[in-house]
Amino acid sequence: MVESYSKNGNTESLRRSVFALLDKDPYLTAKPICEILDLPYDKNYRYLNKLKNDWKSNHENKQGSNCSSVHGWRGWCYVPYSVSRDLAAQTGWVPTKAKNHWLLWKDTLGRMEWFEKGRVNLFVRSPVNQGRIKQLVCNGFSFTGLITDNKVLDQVLVTIQYKGAHYVFNTGQPLPKTTIDYFDKTLGIVIKVGDVSHPKGIEVISRVPDWAERMDLFLEKLDSFFSANAYVKDNSKKPAYAV
Repeated sequence: MVESYSKNGNTESLRRSVFALLDKDPYLTAKPICEILDLPYDKNYRYLNKLKNDWKSNHENKQGSNCSSVHGWRGWCYVPYSVSRDLAAQTGWVPTKAKNHWLLWKDTLGRMEWFEKGRVNLFVRSPVNQGRIKQLVCNGFSFTGLITDNKVLDQVLVTIQYKGAHYVFNTGQPLPKTTIDYFDKTLGIVIKVGDVSHPKGIEVISRVPDWAERMDLFLEKLDSFFSANAYVKDNSKKPAYAV
């Protein structure tokens, strides 16, 4: 019982015993743990559930769902043509020598690539969340004074789309170096094992395939075309054969 462990000063011993069991079988729940350690389930299941949560987040092996992390995020958004690219160079954007004249923005959150047609490619560093993605856009356009109207800024933030991400799953031991790119063109997924950057990790690099992105853009244009040329039936005049 937990009470007896506490009285004898063996709470840490119980913790180590539970961690050792979970190291062998991560799918153990409170009930089988109680059976293995000969503990009454009704008095100890809450404490054992707490220990399992501690094992997931704090145990040195970092096993469980917390072993993965997003090391990078890619996406894009669209900026109206009314936003001045000429003023951008005076506010921290750097002109490039590329033929399509895209502008570069870099800060601690990541970087952006702004193209003449209004598309802005986004690259966000870890840790990644929705707030940091939007903050990067605000840093380059709102805080620089290029966009002063909050409504326009909201319209830009709404267009943010996912392009890809880089996930790393730590296994805790060195792995043989392997790259699996069979699904890159079709599904946009590349798996790297034992890479120099993460010798103990499994890396999953995912992205929206180029063909899927082109299809999305085509469908958007198609929808806009039919919306603009929709046939509106005029019921004000009845045909001659109608009574």
